[in-house]
Amino acid sequence: MINRVCQVVSVLVFVIAMVIVKTSTYLEQQHNIENDIAQAERRIALDLPRLDLSNAFLKHSGNSAAIKGYLTRLNKALNSDAVTVEGIGDTMIEAAYLSNEPLIIRQLATSDDSIGITFSIKHSLWQLGDLVNAFILAVFALAFGYWAGSIKRSKVCAIKALKQVDETLTPEPFKLVVDLNTKTLGNTHNTSLEVSLANKPLCFYLALIEFCSEQPDTILNQNKHVPDELIDIANKYFYRLIELGHTIRKRPNFSNSLEKTLSEIRAALDEVLVEYPELKEVYYPPKAHGEGSRSRLHSYGLSHISSESIEVIGK
Repeated sequence: MINRVCQVVSVLVFVIAMVIVKTSTYLEQQHNIENDIAQAERRIALDLPRLDLSNAFLKHSGNSAAIKGYLTRLNKALNSDAVTVEGIGDTMIEAAYLSNEPLIIRQLATSDDSIGITFSIKHSLWQLGDLVNAFILAVFALAFGYWAGSIKRSKVCAIKALKQVDETLTPEPFKLVVDLNTKTLGNTHNTSLEVSLANKPLCFYLALIEFCSEQPDTILNQNKHVPDELIDIANKYFYRLIELGHTIRKRPNFSNSLEKTLSEIRAALDEVLVEYPELKEVYYPPKAHGEGSRSRLHSYGLSHISSESIEVIGK
C-alpha cells in the first residue's frame, strides 16, 4: 500500500512539474519569437530606403538578387533559431518555397505604402534542454514520492504504536478460571492464584454456572429440590474428574447438604475475589437473609452469570 502511494505521488508530481515547465518554456519561446520579429522589423525599417524593391505603380521590377542577398545577411545577423525572414514584398528567398514551417506576414508601414514581410516560425516541441529538465524532474518526483511514502509509513507506525499502547493500557476482561486438572479456582488477572475446592462443591458450582447461563430466570430455592438438569450437569463434571484421575469414589448426592456445598463455594470465591468485591454479584451464590417467608423466597441462582464470564480448563 505504501509503495503504491510512492508510485502515485511520484507520477503526479512528475506530470504536474512537466506541465508547468513546458508551459513556461512555451511562453518564453513565444516571447523570444516576438522579440526576434520586432528586431527584424526595426532593422528592415532602417534599411528600407536603400533596398531596391519592386514598385508596381512606377512599373519598377526592382533588384530581387540584391534583396535575397540582403535577406541572407539579415538572417545571419538576426541569429535566431525560431525566426527566419523569408521575404520582403514579393521577393522571397528560395528556401521559403521548400520550408514546411508555418509562415506569417507582418505589414511594415512606409510613408506612402505598406510592405509585407514574411517570417517562418519554427516551433520546437521538444528541445535538448527538455530532456535535462525531465531527468531532473524525475529525480525530484522520486525523492518527493519517497518522502511522501516515509510520512505514510510514519503515520502507519504511529497508529500501530497507539493501538499497542491502548491494548497494553486496556486490562484483559476479568474471568473466573476453573482448572479441572488441579481442581482449583483462579482468575485471569492473577494467574498465580489457585484456590483448591473439593470434588462435590467444584462440580456443583460448574453445573450451577452452566445451568444459570442457559436459564438465568429460573428460581433456585433451597427449600425445593435441585432441578434434575442441574444435577445431570454436576454428574457430568464429576465423571470428568474420574477420567482425570482425581477420584474413584462413588459420585456424591448433589441434592444433600446443599447449604454446606454453597458455603464451601462461597469460601473459595472469597479468596479468588478478595480484590474484586464488586464481582461477587456475578459469581457469588447469593445468601439467604432473614428467616421465614423471606428465606423461602430466596434463590441461590447466578442471575448475572454468562458463558463469557468463566474459563474452564480440562473440560
